Amino acid sequence: MQASEARGREPVGRRARSHQSVPQRYQPPGQRRGLVRAALRGAAMTTWFALWLVAVAAAGTALVDVDVEVPGWVARAGAGGVTVLHTVALSRRAGSRTFAWGVLVTLLVAGGLAWAEPWALSAVAVLCAVASAVAAVLVTRPAATVVGVVVELMVTVGFAAAGGVAVAAVNAPLESQRFALLVIGLALVLAIVVVWQLGAGLHGLGRRGLGLIIGFAAAVTLLVVYTEALSRYGSATLLDPYEQAADWSRDRLGGVPRPVEALLGIPVLIWGVATRSQRRQGWWMCAFGVVGTGTIATTLAAPRVDPVYAATSLGYSVLIGLVLGLVVVQVDRALTRSRSGRRAARTGGEVTTRPEPARTHPLR
Repeated sequence: MQASEARGREPVGRRARSHQSVPQRYQPPGQRRGLVRAALRGAAMTTWFALWLVAVAAAGTALVDVDVEVPGWVARAGAGGVTVLHTVALSRRAGSRTFAWGVLVTLLVAGGLAWAEPWALSAVAVLCAVASAVAAVLVTRPAATVVGVVVELMVTVGFAAAGGVAVAAVNAPLESQRFALLVIGLALVLAIVVVWQLGAGLHGLGRRGLGLIIGFAAAVTLLVVYTEALSRYGSATLLDPYEQAADWSRDRLGGVPRPVEALLGIPVLIWGVATRSQRRQGWWMCAFGVVGTGTIATTLAAPRVDPVYAATSLGYSVLIGLVLGLVVVQVDRALTRSRSGRRAARTGGEVTTRPEPARTHPLR
């Protein structure tokens, strides 16, 4: 009884003084610190976007005739700015050291453009195309609706197209087909490494998902190899139907859809963006989407390519890829509807959407 009363009594002496309130230095509430941090982040993103617009406009002077005479270095400076800004966006989304990568790429790009040797300019063009292709995929967000998918596709195409303009502004002596294959290969490897680090490993894909990804990789390989072999060693009998179809599309429609973008890259990117709204394994589909963004980023590297013709062809490729991608998404949802229905029944019919960090935040 005495022990219980002792536990219930107020502390006295030194213990009592330790429990009394002691004046401390004022600290602002956490919410205020959060507002300051959000304001700084918003200012940084606004600055990045403004610099991006200026860099793309400067690089675009190499493709568009303007009334005012523009020095030749302006276009290459804009291309260097696009390369650095896309690298910063890529490292930011990948959760890497943004400042360190930005400084390193700035030094490399500045040195390559200042040296102006053919191999140095080619290295800058490759770096620009690879960074643009991978960043165009990483800046996407999950989309569960058709409108959301279209928005994410426009963001992706804008990033990749800006990289294509920058590659053209570098004006490096490139062999277009080899350059495209090199960029697509490097971008695919980098995208797979980043996706693996994001925690979207092979676990959880299931047999169907793994089979679809392997099938897509095989389709990409076959299409690229077949196109390269056909262009180099194809006979006139095999090439005539393709050339006639391309000529008809060029004369009647003003552009020719590119198969790698329309049939592979864009559809699988749409499939991945839609899948990420429910499962993180959708990142694997997005990783293979760099095949399409890499093709967009290398389109203007070909010599004597009309920018209007390239833009028209890109528009047709995006339209065809969007339709095919939405069809693939509907087929995938139909195949998984039964299992999802059983899962929803176990959780009381609640439908959840998988969250991801904001577009300007790191993914990990």
